[in-house]
Amino acid sequence: MGRQLHCYAYVEAPWDQISRLLAEDSRSVLQHATVDAASQADQLSRTLKLKVGGFEIAKDVTIEVGEFSPRELTRSVVPLRWHAERGRMLFPYLAADLEVSALSLDPPLTQLTVTGSYEPPLGLLGAGADRLLLHRLAEATIHRFTYEIADELRRLIDALPDDQRF
Repeated sequence: MGRQLHCYAYVEAPWDQISRLLAEDSRSVLQHATVDAASQADQLSRTLKLKVGGFEIAKDVTIEVGEFSPRELTRSVVPLRWHAERGRMLFPYLAADLEVSALSLDPPLTQLTVTGSYEPPLGLLGAGADRLLLHRLAEATIHRFTYEIADELRRLIDALPDDQRF
C-alpha cells in the first residue's frame, strides 16, 4: 500500500453546476487550473513548483485525466494520474481521484476532494527520503493543485450569465 494523500477545498456554488462544468469538459477545467498546462487530448503538462526553506523546487509532470463519472445522487469523480515527464524512475507515480460532493443546498456549498496514493521511488533510500521530507512536498503539491481547481471553478461560475447562476 502506498503513501496516502488527501486534500479538500470548498466552492460556494451548487454541486450540479460544478458537476456540469466538469462533465462537459473536465480536461479544460483542469488545464486552466494548472500553471503551465499544454493542450493535449488526454493529458495535461505542468511544472509543479514549491518553495521549501527559501529554495524553489520544480518538476515537469504529465497529468492524465480520466472520464467524469457520477457515483451517487450528489457525488461524482474524475480519475487523475500523474508522473514526471523526465526521470520517471526517480519520482513517484500518483494515482488519485478528484471527488465533487454536495455539502449544502442552501446556501450552496460543494466540496472538492483530491485523494490519492503513491509509492516512493528508489526502494529503501526513497522511503527514507519520503519520511524525512518528500511526503510533505507531495502533500503541499496536492494542496496547491486542489486549491487551483477550486479557484478555476469559482472563476467559471462567476463568468456564467446571471440567469444560469444559482
